[in-house]
Amino acid sequence: MSPAEHPITGSLVCIDSPENVTSVAEAAPAAVITNESLKSEFSGLSVIVSSNVKLSHAIVRAAFFDYDLRASEWGAHHPSAVVHESSVLPSNVMIGPGVIIGRDVQLGENCVLLANAVIEHDAVIGDDTVIHPGVFIGHGCKIGKRVILKPGCVIGAEGFGFVQDDNKKSHRIPQRGNVVIEDDVVVGANCTIDRATYLETRISAGCKLDALCHIGHNVFLGEDCIIVAQTGIAGSTRFGKRVIATGQTGTLDHKTVTDDVILVHRCGVTEDITEPGVYATTPPQPFHEYRRNIATFRKLYELRQRLQTLEKKIAKLSDH
Repeated sequence: MSPAEHPITGSLVCIDSPENVTSVAEAAPAAVITNESLKSEFSGLSVIVSSNVKLSHAIVRAAFFDYDLRASEWGAHHPSAVVHESSVLPSNVMIGPGVIIGRDVQLGENCVLLANAVIEHDAVIGDDTVIHPGVFIGHGCKIGKRVILKPGCVIGAEGFGFVQDDNKKSHRIPQRGNVVIEDDVVVGANCTIDRATYLETRISAGCKLDALCHIGHNVFLGEDCIIVAQTGIAGSTRFGKRVIATGQTGTLDHKTVTDDVILVHRCGVTEDITEPGVYATTPPQPFHEYRRNIATFRKLYELRQRLQTLEKKIAKLSDH
């Protein structure tokens, strides 16, 4: 498989825009996946027509060209791993070097645990889940099926819970809840998802988190949310379904964002968002309002000069 920008003879190429059509056709790939409007550009080639080329690309690449995590140089179960005798490990689980599995851990079928992953006692891991190097999963946390936890994730560390006394000394509040991650979730490298004070922090099915995101204690993410890099979601905030938080989004604690909201331009959620739509800046503004305000902001100096000129004219008129 090769990209449309650098097609290789004999490969499979996905292309859904007119750009690069000529170079792809000249490269003579073995087959092209394209859309209805472009299929005629590839006469003489094997053409697969798709209504969603990007989706077809993802499905084909995942099925046939993905990285094989089981092709490990370390074998199925590295002797340096430390596994408590009470934990349940199916025979088809792969365990890399330095892995630590605590008391009464339950691992599903076909899980892959790569080097130096740590799973504390009473955690539950579903079938076909992949835990990359250096991941930490805290005690009692529950991870669903087909979850991918990328390198350096911290799932179930203690949430940030303190209260100050009259002298501004901070006193720790023990965080005794857990984290629940449902099926088909991907958590990017070096993300942290804090355990709840009580009850649970929950990441619902299908959510995708980019690298370097922080999810505070007692947060709830609805199904199929997308959380982009360097986003921070403060404690007890609730996102509905299909919320997209683009890079460096932030929220205050105890806020609610309804279904089908898109947060852009470093949006800072300081109040509840109750209507679907695109929101930007701090406090959040509907995007069409934000664009108008930005356009006005760029002209502030000009408007100030015009205002000063008018003030001078008015002052002269007043003198007369």
